[in-house]
Amino acid sequence: MKQNTLIPDLSFPLEPFFKTFQEQHENFQSQFPFWSLSATRRRLITAFWLKNVFFDNFLILIFFGTLITWIFHFHQPVQQLITAAPLAYFLAFSSLFIFMYYPAFHIEFLPLLDNCMENYKGKQLEGIQECKRQQHSVIALMLIQHVGHQLAGFDPLINNTANAQLLARQYGISIKSVGSALNLILRGDWDRKSIRKRTEILDDFDSAKEHFKQLSAEKAIILLDQLQQKILQAPPK
Repeated sequence: MKQNTLIPDLSFPLEPFFKTFQEQHENFQSQFPFWSLSATRRRLITAFWLKNVFFDNFLILIFFGTLITWIFHFHQPVQQLITAAPLAYFLAFSSLFIFMYYPAFHIEFLPLLDNCMENYKGKQLEGIQECKRQQHSVIALMLIQHVGHQLAGFDPLINNTANAQLLARQYGISIKSVGSALNLILRGDWDRKSIRKRTEILDDFDSAKEHFKQLSAEKAIILLDQLQQKILQAPPK
């Protein structure tokens, strides 16, 4: 951390603090892929006490305090000043710890650090949810897969455990959801009393058709139209 970036003069500006937290966490993750937010939190707490408190604050105060003391008491023996210095340093740090460092750590630093962690988690979840919203549903994916099989001249998909496991690994979805989607596509197995389910199926077909439209695959769209009519009108086999 750069001096006066995370906690300049032991103050806590929100925007630089969050930016530093994010940069530090992403830097650690680039070195250690499984680095956690809790680990970053510990590193920043350590940096607070060692760098910001001890090196950037206390030692500077001690340096100028010692310099001023030596200037105004230069006539006293150096040995006497050196003997008194450890006790003076201890008393100075104890006073600063009680009245400045400890309160600043618990009242300002820790709450702000925890707030940064929660905000960072929230941004990560927002990104995941946004990715999910942009992805096709499981049924739409299986429709694309089914029609792709037909266009490629492969054998028709079979809804069994082996195929479900293979497709689940391919698309990063659950085996159960793959099985349900294949049941709908291959057997027309869905609750025809549910208006909501019918609407969802129509949306899934629209998504699959849009996929093939972007590929200019007109034959695939024709196959989807035929399959849609079959699934929505025919009773389950």
